[in-house]
Amino acid sequence: MMKPIFVTVLALLASGLPGVGAAQSGASGLRWHSSLSTSQSSGDYGTLLSSRVRDTTLGLSVEYDEWEIGLKLPYLEQTSQVPSVGGVRAFRIGPKGRVLLNRRFLVSQPLLVEQTVRGLGDVTTTVTRSFVPGARDGVSWDLGAQVKLPVSGSDKDLSTGQADYSLLAGATKPFGDFSLGANIAYTIVGRPFDETYRNTWAAGFDASWRFMPASRLGLSFGLETSPEPGGVAARSVSLSYSYQFNSGLRVQASLTRGLSDGAPDRSGGLAVSYGF
Repeated sequence: MMKPIFVTVLALLASGLPGVGAAQSGASGLRWHSSLSTSQSSGDYGTLLSSRVRDTTLGLSVEYDEWEIGLKLPYLEQTSQVPSVGGVRAFRIGPKGRVLLNRRFLVSQPLLVEQTVRGLGDVTTTVTRSFVPGARDGVSWDLGAQVKLPVSGSDKDLSTGQADYSLLAGATKPFGDFSLGANIAYTIVGRPFDETYRNTWAAGFDASWRFMPASRLGLSFGLETSPEPGGVAARSVSLSYSYQFNSGLRVQASLTRGLSDGAPDRSGGLAVSYGF
């Protein structure tokens, strides 16, 4: 496996290539997108304990021809349980933002109280290349790479303190006002010295319906293997609604239900994005 510093440098260089090409051609084809999203999830993850996470994320992306570069900066607030005296938090944020039971925590601890920690999460940068067919109803493909940079410290259990590296692929097929899609991802997980994380696979399937010119309903199913040996895969189903304003403003609301102990029991989110 390549050294993390080499992979990071390689990803940053790849991120800069489309921008260099845009500068050389006058940047006339640049399209910018900004977004602000907020979500809250909660679950017990198959234990007698519970955890709640609020995620507010600022996003910025730029498109040039078939290239897109994106950057996301989250602010996290996690509430979980600790022993009332000198305890360790029951849950921590693991690879790719997944909530995992803290192995240092003893479930049999008495007198549990809730504790909340807040702080910046890890920055995620993504580079995507799209392959759009000439035919209107053809299959479009996306290939990309993603790096999660450990900006957040691991002292608050909001990060592993290590970088994660992902390869992404997706395909979408339109059928008039309907569309079907599938995606897959493989993540090289950063491993702290005291953890035995393993790399993960993720896959998703989605369908959407544009029932009005500016309105769309979506239904998706996602699955991701656990980074912990012997851990439970995260399976979930989501329902979303989005509205596209003529000004370039887009609003989307979503509800997610966990289908396994590896996923939050329930999640809800709202995202606002603007393209110009």
